[in-house]
Amino acid sequence: MEKGEKLCFSEVWKRVFRVVVTGVLAAGLVAGLSGCGKEKADDEQTSGKDGLVYVPDYQEFAIDTRFINQMWASGDELYVVAMTEDETTQEYGTAIYQYNLPENKAEMLPIDLGEDSDVSCILKSVDGNLVLIAYQYEHVMDDNEEIVDTKMTMTLQRISAEDGSVINSQDLANIVSDTGDFYVQQLCEDGQGNLYMADGEKGIHVVDKDFKKLCDVSVDNWVNGLTASKEGDVYVSTYGETGMVLKKVDVAAKKLGEAVEGIESGSGNVNYFPSSSKSLLFSSSNRLSLIDLEAGTSEELFNWLDVDIDGNSVDIAGELSDGRIWTLSREYTEDGNKFELVYLTQKNASEVPVKEEILYGSMWLDSLTRRAIIDFNKSSDKYHISVKEYGEEDYQTGLSQFNADLTTQNCPDIIGLTALDFSQYASKGVLEDLYPYMEKSGLSKEDYLENVLKAYEQDGGLYGIASQFYITSTMAKTSLVGEESGWTLSEMLDFVEQHNPENIFMYGNRSNIFRFCIYNNIDEFIDWETGKCSFDGEEFIRTLEFAAKFPEEANYDQEMGVSESLRSEKVLLMENTVDSVQEYQMMNGLFGEKVTYIGYPNSERQGNLLQPSGGSVGISSKSKNKEGAWEFISSVISEEYQNGLVEDGHGWGFPIRKSALEKQFEEDMTPEYYENEEGEQVETSKTTWGYDDFQMEIMAATQEEVDAVKALITSADRLSGNVDEQLANIISEEAEPFFKGQKSAADAAGVIQNRIQIYVNENR
Repeated sequence: MEKGEKLCFSEVWKRVFRVVVTGVLAAGLVAGLSGCGKEKADDEQTSGKDGLVYVPDYQEFAIDTRFINQMWASGDELYVVAMTEDETTQEYGTAIYQYNLPENKAEMLPIDLGEDSDVSCILKSVDGNLVLIAYQYEHVMDDNEEIVDTKMTMTLQRISAEDGSVINSQDLANIVSDTGDFYVQQLCEDGQGNLYMADGEKGIHVVDKDFKKLCDVSVDNWVNGLTASKEGDVYVSTYGETGMVLKKVDVAAKKLGEAVEGIESGSGNVNYFPSSSKSLLFSSSNRLSLIDLEAGTSEELFNWLDVDIDGNSVDIAGELSDGRIWTLSREYTEDGNKFELVYLTQKNASEVPVKEEILYGSMWLDSLTRRAIIDFNKSSDKYHISVKEYGEEDYQTGLSQFNADLTTQNCPDIIGLTALDFSQYASKGVLEDLYPYMEKSGLSKEDYLENVLKAYEQDGGLYGIASQFYITSTMAKTSLVGEESGWTLSEMLDFVEQHNPENIFMYGNRSNIFRFCIYNNIDEFIDWETGKCSFDGEEFIRTLEFAAKFPEEANYDQEMGVSESLRSEKVLLMENTVDSVQEYQMMNGLFGEKVTYIGYPNSERQGNLLQPSGGSVGISSKSKNKEGAWEFISSVISEEYQNGLVEDGHGWGFPIRKSALEKQFEEDMTPEYYENEEGEQVETSKTTWGYDDFQMEIMAATQEEVDAVKALITSADRLSGNVDEQLANIISEEAEPFFKGQKSAADAAGVIQNRIQIYVNENR
């Protein structure tokens, strides 16, 4: 685990809770936003050409499993390596299934993998048999029958698909010279029956059909996947300078070819699958396309959201002999993954019921909002939401297009506010006041957290809302800063200088320390009523000089971990989030004593900030379908949806509805038990949390811990990152010459003062 990585896992399932991406916030709005509106032609349909559209048919997956190890598909066949569970003994195992896709039927194959074994890869060979990578674990026991060591043997096996007998087997140690940390993650076969095995950054190992080694092929970056094209060649998808690229594996030259040009690529959940009509299928978070490698072209089949599928949950897709597209969609639940088989049939648009179109425009779409849109589209007989992600390719270009669209008929109906300067858009009249819609729908503002609503208010109106949120803050030992949260910039500087630590933060450098001091505190140096700025004053100059005391580059190679550094006061502060009572419990353990959420420095001493974790939205004031837009927004703040966030574990963070939040706290305080050998009920941990060098068992929360989290939540009524990014960029750019020794702090502050004064004069 890398330093600073946070993880939480249960006894059976390891769960990655999140990857927090801090986006660059929006620059200023283009002047004079007006004239927005759009009308879609009655016969305009999404996802298709020549009047054809893809229509999804959702079917129950025929294999009862919560976890799939591996899958391989070609044409009408699918092979699945899945986890099995004995309901009586509650023991887990692994089975291999043959799946008839056109008939949606599965059959467990008579393949005995043995105890303590697993399969990392599988395929059906050109000879009709199965080829798989099998892992066998051998436990070394001590005199007390406790496991003290585990040895692993990796074998490449050819198995009869008829009776499960082993036709050929080869220890991978005879193929790979260095098997230390070696794990085959992809297995592929070319048209001649040669087998390709890839392990991340270690490279690709090629053997013939008799498992005789042919060559090793080195790779420069992580291997994302191996795929055989219709033409029988094997291609590797790997990371290039601008995203995922596709390269042919050249066995004769023992190297990868050049990146294929002209075809679709991207970043995120990018996969290539075998195709029967073209060279390959390409799937990204947003769309499914056909790739013609000879022509170097891509043909989009459909957008995943237009067929009500989350592209981020697509692990496999293919084409059936009858022309249908199929995919296996995965949805995470508290009890494991839920799988759904989806068949997509092309039909004439005239055969498909027409719904009123609602456009959701955002810089990018988070997973919770994506899920909510899919559920809304499936359940609504009247409306269908289409999505335009403006920041998909390039943020700045997308932002310019977004602002331009707000003035034209291309204006979105629903505006995703994530990564935008909310206050600017609200003050420019771009957003609709949501309070009248709530009142008309019978939703009482008293049922929701007042501080969250306040964060989206301006002049008594509500111009945005989030379905779920977390708190972002700065923590310190209570013994050092006291019980009360909040401090000014001067108080923070005095505190750090008094204790003279090695660093303020773990891995802190002067640039991010300076940004910490200023970013959420810019308005302390600007009087927007008078237009007067004070960036050339003593406090700002002091902040520049303060940040310069710390390293230019962060030192990630440190002997002490985060917990040890905080406990020994080598570092004093920690920026982090709180999205649950469990995380609050973990942070007290990390510091080794009670923690105060002192927050970010600002003149109001209100440094705990709100961050939407499931997206935040508003309605365009120029929308032609405000009622439809509100129907979607009301669905994600409804009692049913808010309770579902808690009960089903679809999101992470705190729901904004008070009753749902209380349900979450009740779950946090409910103990869990197991029965010991004497038949007694013994309380056990609910889960395990860890951060860097620290790990702890999380027990049921106490009332005191829940009350502390409640107080933390109510202390936050400002949005994180709701800062004019142009101002932040000016400060960062002009501070850099001082940090490099090219200017004095006073000279750098003077330049910042002049540039921001001009900006303020132009934008008041």
